[in-house]
Amino acid sequence: MLVRVLSTVLLTILCHYSWSNTWQEAMETKQASLRIQWIESEPFIFRNSDGDLVGIEYELIELFKEFVNTRYQVELETIWEERPSFSGMLRDIRTETRSNLIAVSAFSITDERKKFSKFSAPYLHDITVLVSSKGTPIVHTYEEIDDMMTNMTAVTIRGTVYQELLENLKVQLNIDFPTTYIDSDENILQYIQTHPNHFGFIDLPIYLMLVRDGGELTRQNFFTSKGTGYGFLMAQHSDWKQPLDLFILDRNYQKQISDIISKYMSPELYLFIDEIYNDEQISTSILTKEKELQLALIQNANLKLEQEQESKKALIIGIVSSSFLMIVIALLYFKNQKTTKLIISQKEKIEAHEKDISQINEQLVSRNKQLIAINEEKNNLVQILAHDLRSPLSQIISPADLLQSCSDSMNEEDKVLLKQIEDGAKRINKMITKILNVDSPDNRSHLILKEPIDVLKLFEDLESNFSTLASEKNIALGFKPCQKPTTLESDRLLLHLILENLISNAIKFSPKNSSVLVDTKCFQKEIHFGVHDNGPGFSEKDKELLFQSFQKLSAKPTAGEESTGLGLSIVKKYVSELGGKVWLESNEDNGSSFYVSIPF
Repeated sequence: MLVRVLSTVLLTILCHYSWSNTWQEAMETKQASLRIQWIESEPFIFRNSDGDLVGIEYELIELFKEFVNTRYQVELETIWEERPSFSGMLRDIRTETRSNLIAVSAFSITDERKKFSKFSAPYLHDITVLVSSKGTPIVHTYEEIDDMMTNMTAVTIRGTVYQELLENLKVQLNIDFPTTYIDSDENILQYIQTHPNHFGFIDLPIYLMLVRDGGELTRQNFFTSKGTGYGFLMAQHSDWKQPLDLFILDRNYQKQISDIISKYMSPELYLFIDEIYNDEQISTSILTKEKELQLALIQNANLKLEQEQESKKALIIGIVSSSFLMIVIALLYFKNQKTTKLIISQKEKIEAHEKDISQINEQLVSRNKQLIAINEEKNNLVQILAHDLRSPLSQIISPADLLQSCSDSMNEEDKVLLKQIEDGAKRINKMITKILNVDSPDNRSHLILKEPIDVLKLFEDLESNFSTLASEKNIALGFKPCQKPTTLESDRLLLHLILENLISNAIKFSPKNSSVLVDTKCFQKEIHFGVHDNGPGFSEKDKELLFQSFQKLSAKPTAGEESTGLGLSIVKKYVSELGGKVWLESNEDNGSSFYVSIPF
C-alpha cells in the first residue's frame, strides 16, 4: 500500500511539472494531465471481477480524451485516484489549488455544491426515489408517513445528495427519525434489502435495475425528487468546464454517450429516464414502469417453469434410456465372456487333436486371431463406456431422487440440482454418440466437434460437479483461470471428460483435509490446464506404466474408492484426439501435477 501511495504521489509530481493542468495551457502545449477522483458507485464507476476500472463515467472520460485529441489535438493523460468517502472528495474539490482535479461517482448538480465548485453540463437526468424494506406498506396520508418515519431507521452515506434529501425531509415533516450512516463503498439498496425496517433515498435508474432483476423493495410515491442532473465536479477556479460542456453537448458525440449509458443501464431504462424527466405525472409513470418490469419477471418465471417441466420429462427419458443402455452393456459383456470361453475351448480341442492338416489349422488360427481381436475391441468398448458413464450417471440419479420430493415451486437450490441433471444427461448423450457413431468396426475414433468454450463456465460446471465429493473428504477444491483468453476453440465434451477424470483421480488419491487446485496458463497458440494434488505421488515404476489401460498403480484411494485403471488411458486418448499433450510432474510422497496442453 505504501509503495502504491508513493508511486501515485511521484506520478502526480512528475505530471505537475511536465504536463499542463489548465485547459488554456493545454491548448498551447497540446498535452495535459487530469486527476480523476472516484469512489465506487455501480453502474457509474466500479471495478469488475478482473479488477479493471469500468462504468458509465469511466468510459465517458475515455471518450472525452478522444474528443479533445480529435477536436483540439490535445493529448490528455488521466490519473485515477480512488478516495475513501464522498465527503473527502468534496473537501478536496473545495481546497484544491490546481485546475486539473475532477471528481466523479454520480454527483448530482445542486445549488449548495455550486457555492464552492463547478459542474459540467449534465450527461444524465437526475431522479431520486425513497425506498423502504420489503413488506413496508405504501403511505398515503401524513399520519401514515409520521408512523412509518417514527418506527423505521433511515440509511444513507455522508456527503451525498441522499443525506441532504433525508435532512430536508426531517425539516419538512418535522420528524426526528434515527439515521444510520454506512461506508461509501457499501450499497444503500443492499443494506435496506438485508435490514428490515429501514428506508433511504436512491437514484431511480439503480432502483429500476433492482426491480428488473427481481429485487423486492417498496417505493414511496410521495418522495420522488427531480434534480438538475449528474455532472462532473471540479474546483471553482477550474477552466476544464468549457471542454467538458462542449463534449457533452456535441451532437456528434451524443449518440456515443447514449450508447455508453445504455450499455450499463440497458437501452430500455435509459430511454425511460429520458422520457419521464419532464413528465408532470412522474410518479404514475414510474409506477407503470414498475408493473411492466414485474410483469416481465412473472412471464420469465412462467417460461422457466415450463422449461423445468420439460427438463423433468427429459430427465425421466434420460433415466429410462440410461437404464436400457446399462442392460445392453451387461448383455454385451456376458456375451463376450461366453465368446471368450468358446474360443478357448476351440483352441484346446485343436491343440489336443494335433491334426496334420495345415490348411485347416491355418484357417482356424486365423479365425481365432480375428475373434480374439474383436473380443478385445468389444471388451475395451464396454469398459470405456462403463467407466465414462459412471460419473454422469451419478449426476443424474442423485438429483433425480431429490426431485421426487420437491414441490412444483422450486427454490434456487433445486434449480442448481436440475441444471446438474440436465448437463449430465447431455454429456451422456454426446459421449455415447461420439463412441458409437462410427462408419465401420475399423473406424473407432471420436467425432471431434469444435466449438467456443468459456473457460470460466467450464470451471463453474466442474466445481459444481465435484464440490460435494471434495467436501466429503474436507478437501479444498480451487479453480484459478488465467485472465486471457477466456475462451478457446475445441471439443467441449472431450475437454470436460479429460478434466473430470484428472480431478476425480486427484480427489480420490488425496488425503483428507488437503487441497486440489485446477489452474490454467495461457500462451499464444495453446492453453495449459494443470491439476495439482497433495497425494502420494508416483514412483519411477508407476511412471513407466502411466497412461496404459487397466494399470493399477502403487497408490491406493484414500477413502476406499474404486479404481479401474482406465482413467488416465482415456485422458491420453482424448487429449491426442484434440491434438494436445498430457504429462506428469511428480515425486514420490510429494503430490502430483498433471498438465494438459490444448491448442486453439
